[in-house]
Amino acid sequence: MIDLSKLCDAPFDPKGAYISVLKDEPTRFGGDVGLIEHFFVGASNRGASDFSIKSEGHIHIQVNGRQYFGTKRPLHDSEVGIILSELWRSADAIGIIRQGRPLDFAYEINIDRSTRQRYRVNATGITINGSDGVELTVRSLPQKTPSLESVALEPELIDYLNPKNGLIVIAGGTGHGKSTTMAAITRYHLENYSNPRKIVDYQSPIEYSFRDILDENEDSASFIVQSEVGEGRNIPSFGKAIWASLRRAPQIINVGESRDYESMSGCLAASVQGHIVNTTTHAGSVAEALRRMVLEFPAGEQTGRAYDLITSLKVLIAQHLVPTPDRSGRFAIREYMVFTDDVRDRFASVHFDSWPTVANQIFEEAEHSGKYIAKSLKQNVKEKMAQGILSEEIAKEQLGAIYYQSR
Repeated sequence: MIDLSKLCDAPFDPKGAYISVLKDEPTRFGGDVGLIEHFFVGASNRGASDFSIKSEGHIHIQVNGRQYFGTKRPLHDSEVGIILSELWRSADAIGIIRQGRPLDFAYEINIDRSTRQRYRVNATGITINGSDGVELTVRSLPQKTPSLESVALEPELIDYLNPKNGLIVIAGGTGHGKSTTMAAITRYHLENYSNPRKIVDYQSPIEYSFRDILDENEDSASFIVQSEVGEGRNIPSFGKAIWASLRRAPQIINVGESRDYESMSGCLAASVQGHIVNTTTHAGSVAEALRRMVLEFPAGEQTGRAYDLITSLKVLIAQHLVPTPDRSGRFAIREYMVFTDDVRDRFASVHFDSWPTVANQIFEEAEHSGKYIAKSLKQNVKEKMAQGILSEEIAKEQLGAIYYQSR
């Protein structure tokens, strides 16, 4: 349980370098898991989305995309090692890290008898002054499952989230809300009483349990079964998870990240075999996402796999989280394309090296004729600035070249 009286709630300067999280910072965190749990909850209450805990360094917290010191002193390497073992709940954590194997897992804190707070933890080996160390990157997970409304998904995309089969891809950089958007799409399916589905969900780690949605929709026959992917978890890799799911009779398969040959080929196979596959990839635009997914395959397979990808795709979204004009929060600004038969034919008729040109042509035609359901990031930036949702200062700072193209 968390003693909220120990957490600092005094105002802080958003332009400063330090945010006080605990009223009394301990001289040592390791050895009492309650101390680091109080820090996690205190940082979350301050609005921190991510924390970085590293050997021989201060704890840093990120609030609205800006980094701050969260402690006044650096933590010793041994202290960080003990924290990791406490969170991993096993003394073998450091041994795994020393073997060059990062850890990804979820951690849950009971704030009181009825409230829990979940965190996503990554532990990776680092080098500090020539010696081995470790960094923990911790992300605070929302307590409530997001909705399509809360992530402000464009209404014109909603009708295309429920195809008979096919691939729906959400692209973006690290920390740009891909998992949140995927969770909102999953909630949409769980709340769809007219078309109940079995959803198999693979994440590394599991960020959303959907407990609140299942409790609120007890009369819906839709259900979700979740498996955590990674070292020491339910299944070792996304690729193996997808192939296993084909024998589990799901209608929808969520793949937390398509990041290699095995996972990408599995996604394509599952979509061809009659499943809806929702997945994410790291890319900043529709064209970049297409290219990166093709390049996951060996050179000799790329042309054939490019065709498989285009015929499987239903919706591709690339999103960026940017600050609101007053910097009190962040929102998603997106580039997207719905892959109708006509769009697929245009991509399939050329070599994948020419796909960026095709994508730009489709975006231009969508803007001027409304022929396609597609919107470029450039067009969206222009519209959001005209609406006052995105400030010119933030557009320049966060989106650089895209801002100048939108002028």
